[in-house]
Amino acid sequence: MFFEGPEKKVELALTPGRPSLRAKGHDYWKGVAAKANAQILSTISNESLDAYLLSESSLFVADNWLTMITCGRTDLVSALRQLCADFGIDAFQYLVYERKNAHFQEYQPANFFDDCRRLSELMPSKSYRFGDGDDHHVFLFHLDKPYTPVSDDLTMEILMHGIDPQAARVFMSGPQRRKEFIKEKSGVWSLIPGFEIDDHLFEPMGYSLNAIRGAKYYTVHVTPQKIGSYVSFETNCVMGDANETVTRVLELFKPQSCDVLLFQPQSGRKKVRCYYPIKRAVRQNLSCGYRVSFDHHFKPVEGAAAAFEIVL
Repeated sequence: MFFEGPEKKVELALTPGRPSLRAKGHDYWKGVAAKANAQILSTISNESLDAYLLSESSLFVADNWLTMITCGRTDLVSALRQLCADFGIDAFQYLVYERKNAHFQEYQPANFFDDCRRLSELMPSKSYRFGDGDDHHVFLFHLDKPYTPVSDDLTMEILMHGIDPQAARVFMSGPQRRKEFIKEKSGVWSLIPGFEIDDHLFEPMGYSLNAIRGAKYYTVHVTPQKIGSYVSFETNCVMGDANETVTRVLELFKPQSCDVLLFQPQSGRKKVRCYYPIKRAVRQNLSCGYRVSFDHHFKPVEGAAAAFEIVL
């Protein structure tokens, strides 16, 4: 069994004075998720944020911004086009669409260039690739419109490939596979302390977690299959020493490689360091006011591996 873990993501913010996104209600966001070929599985809320756990990743909705992440064979662009139709492009002061390179792009309903064509019909835009085209990389499309993020508007992503078999086993099928076991053994509940947690175990394997505290969130998605194992971690709670969070995440999953992305205002000076050796570093200022850093890291090889047997 194979499931495409690497994700697509959209993040947007409304112009001041617009009605609250949260006021649209559960049924509206259920329809948006359906446009992407996903379903809402559960929801947690607080005074600032609604967190929807999806059949394929997550949706976070605040009054004036949202972040939607989908994996598998989802069509996130169709959901985004629906938002553009419902609100109008002028309603958005900031919009970014992001896409990680897939393991098997040929099984996806569209590629990034198809996505760009569908979105650029609706808005002025710019597009970038972070990383090398023949290696791990992230594509980014954004609304080409001036925007000034607030000083503490930071988002960090850790995108991990080839997770350690022992770490993956916690999320695989078996008699031990219960939420209580994952809470106790995996460490994902305590990556950042003090958050309300909502999580889901998928059959026969896979795991998703949403965590919220005020307007801050973090989310974890685990695809533990032997071929193409993948984990994503994302948070907008990038305070204090972010390096500690990176280290904590990598120690849990011990991936063969990872991409660490940081979005921050261009005036920001936050740096994130990873103890894995770095293979590729990219820095880019966007016309929408953010500075994006992309670092691709790899785990040093220890000895020789056996060849992978191909069963015909």
